[in-house]
Amino acid sequence: MEISSLRWSTNFLQRENSRNSKIEKPSQQESRHGQITFQVPEAGDVPINFSAITPRDLRALAWENYQAGRIDQETYTTLAEELPTHAVDAQGQLVDLSQVTDETGFDFHDFYRNQLEIAISLGDTRRADVLHSVMAFLEI
Repeated sequence: MEISSLRWSTNFLQRENSRNSKIEKPSQQESRHGQITFQVPEAGDVPINFSAITPRDLRALAWENYQAGRIDQETYTTLAEELPTHAVDAQGQLVDLSQVTDETGFDFHDFYRNQLEIAISLGDTRRADVLHSVMAFLEI
């Protein structure tokens, strides 16, 4: 059993309080000395480019949003699916996706927009509803 002095635990509490204090970020304004400081943007402030995101990053982002309750399970499942090796675009042309890996940037915005157009043209309302929610997610 370890015994520590009260002085030590008081210092420890003071250190913990100083760690928990809020750190203020510099704003984008001119200081008294004429220097310009810049505000660091929050992670949510930076728009995500869904036309060049990797499948791994898309799955991770979808998982975070699913856990936070911002997307439903069907939307998450659709976003987390592996890409097929071949797909048909909205014009009926075959698209080869066999070269896309987890580290390859891919245009998911166009891919899901084409899939939505195909689902609508085929009259698959259930799939179209899911793809509408996927497109809403991609247009954040």
